Amino acid sequence: MSDGESPTPAPRRRPSYGLPGPSSPAPGAAPSYGHSSYGDSPYGGPPYGGPPYGAPSDPAPGAHHGYDAPAGVGATSYGPQTGPLPASGAPGPAPRRRRGLLPLIIGLVLLLVVGPAATIGGIVWSVGSLTGDAASGPTVIDGASGEVDVSANEMLIVYVPQEDAAGAECSAEGSEPGVVSVVPSTSSVTFGDGSRYEQKIGVAVLEDTTVTISCTGTDAPAYLGPYSLLGMAAPLLIGPIIGLVSGLIGLVLTIVGIVLLVRSRRS
Repeated sequence: MSDGESPTPAPRRRPSYGLPGPSSPAPGAAPSYGHSSYGDSPYGGPPYGGPPYGAPSDPAPGAHHGYDAPAGVGATSYGPQTGPLPASGAPGPAPRRRRGLLPLIIGLVLLLVVGPAATIGGIVWSVGSLTGDAASGPTVIDGASGEVDVSANEMLIVYVPQEDAAGAECSAEGSEPGVVSVVPSTSSVTFGDGSRYEQKIGVAVLEDTTVTISCTGTDAPAYLGPYSLLGMAAPLLIGPIIGLVSGLIGLVLTIVGIVLLVRSRRS
């Protein structure tokens, strides 16, 4: 330093006022640029996934986390909510269908409609073959006896005039023994021509034969037929059987339907 030149003053050190001195990070650790009381974020902000500034750390039970959209925008509110959620406009629950209504309807139809209709239909079908003959009247036999050719599995119905019914008796025999079966019967019939007769016997034939009809106490026996045994007996049996089965099924379905309806109303 030459004479006349003023010495350069040394720079003054700024006071730290109590701040901690710099510290060296551990080897391999990321440098820290600040300290935050909100978590482990190196930039002093809230930790990722944590609550926003000012939000309570432990919200009330049932509260919803998030942010509130500005009013009027139409967005859904995402802020903390403790009340019920607003209506979303979704349709309400479908009305509960009454169980048991269908079985009840089907059961009543089977019990009150199908069953009686099948029974009556079988009877009408069975006697349907008699309708034409009943309108014109039976075939009258001249004298006290007569012969009729009958095929296998056919039948005849033998009548006498009603005025002779009290003392008249009738019988039937085939050309071969054992092929004719006689069933006694008693019923009054008025035919379409106005004549009144009393039914005496029914004659069933198992094989082709000639049936001899003999009556005492009258000189004007008569008969209807021959008719097919299967054609008359099958509908007479099938109709009532169908009606009985339909009635039982209908009764069961009706009971099941009533029980299910009562349970659905209680629940």
